[in-house]
Amino acid sequence: MRQQFLLFFLLCVTTLSAQTGCPGCAVDLPAGLAADTLYLQSLSDGEKGKYYDRDLSFRMPKTTTPVYAIDSTTLLGFTISKIEIISIDGVPPGLHWQPNQWVFETATQTDGCVKFCGTPSVSDSFVMTVKIRATVLFIVQEATFPLKIYIAPKVSTTEGFTMTNGADCGSTTVSFENNIPSGGLPGFTYEWDFGDGTTFTGENPPPHTYNVPGMYPVTYHATVDTAGFVLESITVLGVDCVDQLGVGAPDLYLLVNDPVGTELFDSSPDVDNTPLPYNFPVNLKMENGNYTLAVWDEDSGLKGSDDACGTISFNILSGDTLVSGGLTVILNIVHDVDEINSTDTVYVYPQPAEPFVVAPEGLTACEGSDTLLLVSSSGAANQWWYEGEEINGAVDFIYEPTQSGYYQIQVNGAYGCSAISDSVLVQIFPAPAQPVYVNVNNSLRLVDTTALPPDYSLQWYNGNDPIPGETGFRYCATSNGNYGLLVTDNATGCTSFYATPVIYDPNFDCTIGTNEASQLAVGIVPNPASESVRITFGQLPPGGGQYRVWDVTGRLINTGLLPGAAENLVLPCYTFNTGVFTVEVLADGIRGVGKLVVVR
Repeated sequence: MRQQFLLFFLLCVTTLSAQTGCPGCAVDLPAGLAADTLYLQSLSDGEKGKYYDRDLSFRMPKTTTPVYAIDSTTLLGFTISKIEIISIDGVPPGLHWQPNQWVFETATQTDGCVKFCGTPSVSDSFVMTVKIRATVLFIVQEATFPLKIYIAPKVSTTEGFTMTNGADCGSTTVSFENNIPSGGLPGFTYEWDFGDGTTFTGENPPPHTYNVPGMYPVTYHATVDTAGFVLESITVLGVDCVDQLGVGAPDLYLLVNDPVGTELFDSSPDVDNTPLPYNFPVNLKMENGNYTLAVWDEDSGLKGSDDACGTISFNILSGDTLVSGGLTVILNIVHDVDEINSTDTVYVYPQPAEPFVVAPEGLTACEGSDTLLLVSSSGAANQWWYEGEEINGAVDFIYEPTQSGYYQIQVNGAYGCSAISDSVLVQIFPAPAQPVYVNVNNSLRLVDTTALPPDYSLQWYNGNDPIPGETGFRYCATSNGNYGLLVTDNATGCTSFYATPVIYDPNFDCTIGTNEASQLAVGIVPNPASESVRITFGQLPPGGGQYRVWDVTGRLINTGLLPGAAENLVLPCYTFNTGVFTVEVLADGIRGVGKLVVVR
């Protein structure tokens, strides 16, 4: 009867102790499981530094047959009356576990669950060992089986740094932004490697210039040591105290005091019949100095006061396993340091050599000429520009300009790199107006001298041959011929030519100049003059006429019409320069000429 009471008491106390650690799991088994089976769910992956909370459901076997499948030393076909959960070893640091109950009477209950919770502080693949104790025909036998869990490395949601202007041609100056700033807090260190043999150990590097084409891997390493040291858990491996009732194991609880003796942690309530090894979750942040761990066996209310099971002194640098007399513990002291590594690449592409424009025939030409040609110094990948804009389709290394302006050649290299030349000024000059002449009694006369360029020269031709000395506005033809007049713009060198057949009229002799001039007697008063002169020429016919004034170079500087029956003309000359001028009066085929001298 006493043994039944003690067994009932232990079961009740054990159930109560399940409320510490990670209580509150829920059983969730798949449908269709056999009644006599050993089933254990798998655990989903976790992430370092991220809170983990998962329920693992299981079904305990009713006989030894399912156990034999994982432990061949077990005999087949025997009924299991009781299964106890002893421990789960190898749990990742920072994680804790708690079953919904520790002891299962298989005749009435085989389904249960374990909750795993906490914040993993180490990333790795872990294989935990689940230990159970089975009672078969009053024979107690222990068995183990593996349970796997993967804790992934902490995932950084941002890159460690951002680059600006990380790719260019020829050279580039890159700016860097640190995406993991310290905010002025301690515990941050940085290492930069710019990939060209240059490093930097500060938080914010200055802009860095790359002058040689190539690929430069930029590596960034930040160490964030701000979490400090945390006593995640204490695993009790052995104690030198025994349960005062002489039944079962000691009922353990822990006390932790800081370096000045202040109690910081109490794991109460105690764990009845504590199965060793046993892991106590603590999660206590530590500072410098020596802490004290005291392990106690709870005996109050049964026989005397609590029993001391051992005391150990430790600090942030203490090793994992500590021994003091019969007390052996494992301290899981976590120093969580984040390491952020980022890499990016700077690209400096080859810059093509700066091209230049060659003009074999010069940069000037006359309108209509086909001699003007621009040539690129590069034989390929060309693009011609005019007045700062691309010329559509002009991609050959030769280009023939058709209008005046500034031209450039651009050479396009690999990776979108290009170089453009200095501009060259192309000038295409207009040709002078065609020098059309008329034939007046064998006298070939230029019709419009006002259309001549400011600086010009004239040359009369007979056929293809220039007539020596004939460079004026008029030429006196003495025979039949194909006469032409060439005008040259002396400023540009551009020319224009006019030619037409001339039939010589023997009734007129333009070489002596008597018939025309005698028909109109031209008088000029005053002469010399400075402001104006009166030109007299007798009464003109009803049809009127015209007058012309030529300077000493033969340039027409003034002209106008004369009304019918006019006898004179007042001609202003205050705009004339000092010199000698020819005054010509024409009317109905007759002509008169006089000389005017202007003095300033």
